[in-house]
Amino acid sequence: MKNANLIAMILLSAALAAGMTGCKHRPPNTIAIPDTGGPPQSSTPGPGTGDVNPNANPITSEPIALNTGAYTPLFTGPHNEDRGKFQADTIYFDFDSSTIKPAEEAKLQEVANYFKDNKRFEGLIIEGNCDERGTEKYNLSLGERRALAAREYLANLGVDPQRLKTITYGASRPGDPGHDESAWKKNRRDDFVLVTPK
Repeated sequence: MKNANLIAMILLSAALAAGMTGCKHRPPNTIAIPDTGGPPQSSTPGPGTGDVNPNANPITSEPIALNTGAYTPLFTGPHNEDRGKFQADTIYFDFDSSTIKPAEEAKLQEVANYFKDNKRFEGLIIEGNCDERGTEKYNLSLGERRALAAREYLANLGVDPQRLKTITYGASRPGDPGHDESAWKKNRRDDFVLVTPK
């Protein structure tokens, strides 16, 4: 009986390990950019079954050692955040997707043009958001994938990746508080925040 339990535990561990490895394939025509950290962990669990507490502190991915360029102090030190500059360039996603839609590409081109034309000491925070469906952990992961997709797209357009930082808020910052598809489609988005030093 003990051997059967041991074998079952080994098989379960192997299955979990295989499921967690994921696909490491990167699409062609992409560039390698520094990662901003792994999936963030919420320090304030929300009420109910996996809901995000809207009053919790934002979940952020701080730059790791690879992101040691000139712009790192801009994000970690005193800075101003302008949410209005790129408000019209908010991009939206399909349900359960982090793929940039063709209809959103012109907005990303506008953001990229601004950074290529302005060489001042400015950076951009890309905030990944989700609708309320899904668990807290899943929504945080999906929000991160959405922010990273926009970051990679902007880097491919020529924006210095050191000027870009990603944050995932999961479902904790809805653009529309409704509970139907018309609200959810406004909440599946990336917001862009211009950062300037104080």
